[in-house]
Amino acid sequence: MNDVKNMLDQRFPGLHARIERTLAEAEARFTRQTGQAPSEFLLEHSLRTAAIACTIAQAEGLDPVLPSLVALYHDIGKFHDGAYHSDNVPEEEHAAALAETMLAEFGINRAEIDAVVEALRALYNDQLPCSDTCRVVQDADRLDKLGALGISAFFTKAALRGRGLIDALVQTLSRELTYARAAPQSMFTATGRQFALQQATRTTTFFDDLLSDLEGWGIAAFDRRAIILEEDFRTRDGASVPSMEVTIVMPRACPDCAAALGLTHWRGRGIKCEKLTARFACDNCDYAREVSFCLPVFASSRPAADLPAGSGKHGLRAKYRGRRASAPARLYQLQRPT
Repeated sequence: MNDVKNMLDQRFPGLHARIERTLAEAEARFTRQTGQAPSEFLLEHSLRTAAIACTIAQAEGLDPVLPSLVALYHDIGKFHDGAYHSDNVPEEEHAAALAETMLAEFGINRAEIDAVVEALRALYNDQLPCSDTCRVVQDADRLDKLGALGISAFFTKAALRGRGLIDALVQTLSRELTYARAAPQSMFTATGRQFALQQATRTTTFFDDLLSDLEGWGIAAFDRRAIILEEDFRTRDGASVPSMEVTIVMPRACPDCAAALGLTHWRGRGIKCEKLTARFACDNCDYAREVSFCLPVFASSRPAADLPAGSGKHGLRAKYRGRRASAPARLYQLQRPT
């Protein structure tokens, strides 16, 4: 991460420190207002995303300055006015407005300001064209949620929200495994795809082992159910994707009375994404839980197995190695860890 800081300090002295301070202050205000424990989670994620974006940009033969800068700004609007999504304005719009003002204060030229603002606004808005900078940062943001980095973030967020292990798995593991499965197909760059193929396997392997250990020790038993959404999904570039697989992780039986759980799901439009909500409920008692998350957005219409790994224009080889992911589940077929 010092590489990014040193690079930006050479071009824009003091800007990196100003962005760090703004991120830290925004998160501190949010944690105070919500009564959560003090945290620098948002700052650390932004710094990691900038480092990954710098690596991808260099591998793709791009100037890493703008991707690194956009990565630092990409979540700076998340806690606008000290709250999380307190209005109906996408956080990237708040980030773009803040970046535009700050960059102007530092005397950045208009063309570079416009490039940063346009990339921020387009990050997760599929109605806007996504520049090379936008694509690199999207890949970097998603890669930070995979592999060892993503797993550590999973447990850090659970602790910050006061969740124990079982509750964290019930509430958020469905999203993690769905995103890991879709990750290679969600990457815009050849370098991003190569990293995603390897890091996503690390994610699924770890959680496979965790669920297996929980069951083996008689602590908790989970099932993974696959929901196949069959319709005409579209990539950011307009190509057709005929289906999407979503993984739902849920208790094998009702934790309160041990009866079977039923699963239903529905979809709706969120502030900036198409959301899936899954509800698993017991017919024998009042136990019920809902989990909701944004559906993955594909960059490619080709299945992950058919995508070339690539190595970027400069031939960068990904440094990570992982085991091959297990075969996908069928529609609502229960998969128990082995």
